[in-house]
Amino acid sequence: MWEDKERDAFVRVCRFFFFGAGCLYVGHYFFYDRALGLEPLQDWFTFRMTAAGASFAAFAFYLTPLAYTSISKIPAVATVWLYCVSQAMIVTWWDGTPWLFAFVFIIASMMVVRLSPLNTLLLSTAIMLSQTPFLFDADVPPLSLISTAFVTLMVLAILRTSHVADIRNFVLNQENIAAQKKIIELNIEFTDRLRAFIPRVIADRLEAHVKQNHLTVIQAAVEVLKPRQALVACLFSDIRGFTKGSKDLDRFVDKSVLPEMKACSNVVEAHSGIPRKIGDLIFAYFDDQDIQENVLRCLLAGVEISRINRDLNDTITQSEIRRFILISSGEAVVGNLGGLDSSIEITALGPPVNFLSRLDELTKHPRLAALLRAGDILICSNTAEVLARSELKIDLEMVDLSGLELHVRDFPEAARIFRVRNISESFEMLSAYFQRTANSNDLETLGQNDFRLAG
Repeated sequence: MWEDKERDAFVRVCRFFFFGAGCLYVGHYFFYDRALGLEPLQDWFTFRMTAAGASFAAFAFYLTPLAYTSISKIPAVATVWLYCVSQAMIVTWWDGTPWLFAFVFIIASMMVVRLSPLNTLLLSTAIMLSQTPFLFDADVPPLSLISTAFVTLMVLAILRTSHVADIRNFVLNQENIAAQKKIIELNIEFTDRLRAFIPRVIADRLEAHVKQNHLTVIQAAVEVLKPRQALVACLFSDIRGFTKGSKDLDRFVDKSVLPEMKACSNVVEAHSGIPRKIGDLIFAYFDDQDIQENVLRCLLAGVEISRINRDLNDTITQSEIRRFILISSGEAVVGNLGGLDSSIEITALGPPVNFLSRLDELTKHPRLAALLRAGDILICSNTAEVLARSELKIDLEMVDLSGLELHVRDFPEAARIFRVRNISESFEMLSAYFQRTANSNDLETLGQNDFRLAG
């Protein structure tokens, strides 16, 4: 990477330098040499045009792909050697040319050629040895040449030593970039793996929290999963006869239960629910800020689970799965209730959850079980009241528990529950409602964007 960077910088410098040098040599002849009447003029012309020709030739070379090959330094070295030696040569033609310019040319040329510190000193020494005969002919004192050569080499050593520092800085910078990239890759990999183990809604919240607040995934997880009180809708569904059926691992568990559990979990997540699977039990809660929205989404998920259960049971390749879908709503504590170690547990605790557990026990009582069919959806009175306040007219049938001489354990006030009458009709009604809601949100977002554009 460093070599590529250096080569690009070298080619850019050479293009600029040699084109500019060619123009200066041509201009120098017409506006300086001729103006001063330097003699022999023909020699000056030959000198200036030869140097200009070499400059333009080098410029042309660095416009070609050859500038990026292994011979890229050769034209630059040859051209600057010509500059330096010819500069020493003209000291013998005209006394008005300071001999120190020959050494200034060396310093300037070495900065263009951009060799390593050692190669810079070797090339400079070779050029100075080439200049020496002309400078002796111009009667430059040997001690002055030696001292000037020594100072020139010292200056070049100092200037090109920065080359090593540049390499070190470049390497450190690349290592820093690589480390940051690795951190980003690990963060992405960790997030992707985390998504496989946590509900989709929680994963989306984590991602949004990381982006909005510039937090790490762990910091965002602590904040997002912090236990809090919320008005939730809960869904509870257990498979009847699972213990007996599970003896047939291949036909019942592998071919029937596992596909059905996966499909039910996907339905819950598709409607912004947070599922938790315990064996054959599906539990989920919906914790949006609007309790009516939670209840409707929970009911739609329950209706779809009922349809999935019916459709899977209609196939002839698997054993029948019988389950009821129980729904309640109310205040609960939600979030990670287990801690941040291996005991992490994203769930809900509170009366709505306990009620469903007790109601599930009651559905096994013969008097209530005789009224129910596989796939039935039962809801509590509180949920029925929330539905009654919505614009949807879900057809509900009241089940009088007191009339059956039954009661929900630990909830003596729950004298009645409700059953959804028409699953298919409820599905169409709820699906149409959320489709309208989604379209309305899209239009509202579009209107806000139009307003921003207009503003």
